[in-house]
Amino acid sequence: MENKKVIDQWDKAAQSYADNQRNAPNNLTNWQIIKDVLGNIKNIKILDAGCGDGFFSNELASLGNEVSACDGSSELIKIAKKDFSNVDFKVCDLMEKLDYQDNTFDMVISSLVLMDIEEIDTFLKESNRVLKEKGKLIFTIVHPCFFQADWEYGENKEKLYKKVGNYWNLNKEILNFWGETTHYHRPISWYSHKLRKHGFLIQEIKENPDNVEKFKPIKPHQRRVPLFICFSCVKEKR
Repeated sequence: MENKKVIDQWDKAAQSYADNQRNAPNNLTNWQIIKDVLGNIKNIKILDAGCGDGFFSNELASLGNEVSACDGSSELIKIAKKDFSNVDFKVCDLMEKLDYQDNTFDMVISSLVLMDIEEIDTFLKESNRVLKEKGKLIFTIVHPCFFQADWEYGENKEKLYKKVGNYWNLNKEILNFWGETTHYHRPISWYSHKLRKHGFLIQEIKENPDNVEKFKPIKPHQRRVPLFICFSCVKEKR
């Protein structure tokens, strides 16, 4: 089964991912985008879906929120439980029914996950179920326009721009950042359609941190070509 294979990949990559990602510039950039979208939040119930090693879960709890977190990788959850004690972590496959009651959370957050699972319909349906009325779904993915595109270089090997091709084609590829993992490319409109189908209204899309020119982790070329995109959505009343 495809999803079991994907989870097995992340089990094998878990320690390398945790060792290399927490203070990586790209990771800090992604987290800053999420924080800018969140604003000042406190004393709300949050589900961090696809929590990985628990870094973001801990950050959300440190802001004064009640955080539950789940991931399909048992190895990543082991790391999260070992490193962070202020979050309720559990193993839970995002392509199956979530182990939480209806109308439980004020917010579901998913950071850089939905481009790594084979289908997202189950996750969106389940997110709608566990969210309270007018609850929010906030998620980031690598930017579909630019992640797969190749850089074009100048005479001095500086990165100038990305040459985009095959943007509309749904495809799958194997990446090797922390070990082999599977990535699913889908255009932005594909995500928009899925969100609408499962009862979510997009309120905001954000592609770079506020004051991006002053955000030190971002390299100069990343100020011109965003690496991530964040969707902030609200559960619609049906």
